[in-house]
Amino acid sequence: MTTKSKIQGLSIIATSMMCFAQSAYAQDLTAITQLPVITDDCGETSCVDRRALSREETLAILSVATTAEQSAAAVMSGKSSAGGKSGKKAGKGIAMGHKDNSTQVVYLNFEQSSPTFEAITFTPGVPQTFTSYEYSQAERDAIQANIESRYEGFNISFTQTQPTEGEYSTLNFECQDEDGICIDFGGGILFGRAQSIDVRNEIRNDSAFVDAGLWQVLVELDPSGAFFSQLSGVPVIDGDVAGALSFAIVNQASNTGAHELGHNLGLRHHDSFGAPGDGVTPGTGDFFPVFDGPLAALESFDHTMASGASVGTGLGDSTLDLRFFSERSALKLATNQRARIVQEEAVSGGNKKVKLNKVLAPNTLVTGDNADGKLELLEARVAGRIDVANEVDSYVFKAKAGQFLSAEFFGFDTLTAEQVELADSVIGAVELYYQEADGSLTFVQRNFQNFEGFDAYMVDAPLEKDGTYVMQVSSPDILLIPSAGVISLDANGLGELRTGNYEVSMYITNGKPGNGVPAVPGPKG
Repeated sequence: MTTKSKIQGLSIIATSMMCFAQSAYAQDLTAITQLPVITDDCGETSCVDRRALSREETLAILSVATTAEQSAAAVMSGKSSAGGKSGKKAGKGIAMGHKDNSTQVVYLNFEQSSPTFEAITFTPGVPQTFTSYEYSQAERDAIQANIESRYEGFNISFTQTQPTEGEYSTLNFECQDEDGICIDFGGGILFGRAQSIDVRNEIRNDSAFVDAGLWQVLVELDPSGAFFSQLSGVPVIDGDVAGALSFAIVNQASNTGAHELGHNLGLRHHDSFGAPGDGVTPGTGDFFPVFDGPLAALESFDHTMASGASVGTGLGDSTLDLRFFSERSALKLATNQRARIVQEEAVSGGNKKVKLNKVLAPNTLVTGDNADGKLELLEARVAGRIDVANEVDSYVFKAKAGQFLSAEFFGFDTLTAEQVELADSVIGAVELYYQEADGSLTFVQRNFQNFEGFDAYMVDAPLEKDGTYVMQVSSPDILLIPSAGVISLDANGLGELRTGNYEVSMYITNGKPGNGVPAVPGPKG
């Protein structure tokens, strides 16, 4: 099964992570046991599963970025873009906080723009009209409380009253897809979509939508509630279909709302992986190179940023339980709120070293290996630039044996169309080495691309020795297109994507006994 999705205005086809057990268009409701789930919910900075893209579709996406960069270069008349060696002054190189450290306000808008909505069920391409679900005040309050509890300890406030001043983010609780249809039994179910993956939460007035209309559709198709229970997993007790429907809608709207807001605050689907050290979930696959670490991250299914693409979640996973943020998500939410970004010049060359700094964040886990006690989070985030195609930037740091280091490269996938023009995007790779006593380097782990996009993501590299490690950042010529194999960027006219600005996050997450902080501390002066 396939579903339409868009990346920077380009229509592409993305394979859903779930499909029908039997024909989707059978009139026998009992024949349908699953529906395809749309996993591309990251808006302009799409988190679409790139494994589904053809060679032509992939090259077209990349060409959009290079064209934008060339146009921006002409407009800027040779002025260097923000970040990295060409755009920042040398010096201590530490930036505490962002342009705006005030509380992020989030407006929850439950009002429906129309008393009805359209969905496609058993007849391909033919919409049917259904009644829009009206959220009761009790349901609205429950959803707000659920989302608030997930973000407790972070500098975020929620309101059901639209603010009259200042910037605020909006969660709209109805389908706002471009074609107005979020439910298509043959094409996919879209629970929500964020505006973007805003790595530093620089866009303070973004939006996302949450759609829980599927459950209303299922009940209207079969008022007995049997079809609804079959797909949602929520039982109808003593014939109370309305109660079961309300339970499913509140839980799914809460989970999806927290998830989509997470994207707008900089979180990605792979931030659901946990517990740290357990690698990824079985079946995630298609990292490049192939991920050869543990496939034991079963806690991921309980985490807010889990999706069909990252861990294989299905419809019922959104209705039965409330998810919570993983260790990785807690680290990223905290560092985005209280950033500590070091410039490349301050930590590269000579005997300069990167220090992994302690990140203070509340323990967001409800269950799991690290649910009790406090989180020990360590991170170094470096802003740098690849000036020439074969350049390698090296960052040296100390670490202790028995821990696991992850690294995330921000250079392409997290940029909106507007940010691409300003930031000069680059496709990069990360490689980790252990520095031996004689100065030689022993390879530990590398990543060029993750399964969703073109930014590198190295998961749980084992630190087996105390001592010095080296993180290398580069922009290789090769790119994996799963449907076509490995290609050359240079040979395909995409050499512009081998130079540009980036940030790289190197982090360690652990659980520790004791009492942790209840909230992320405020910004320093």
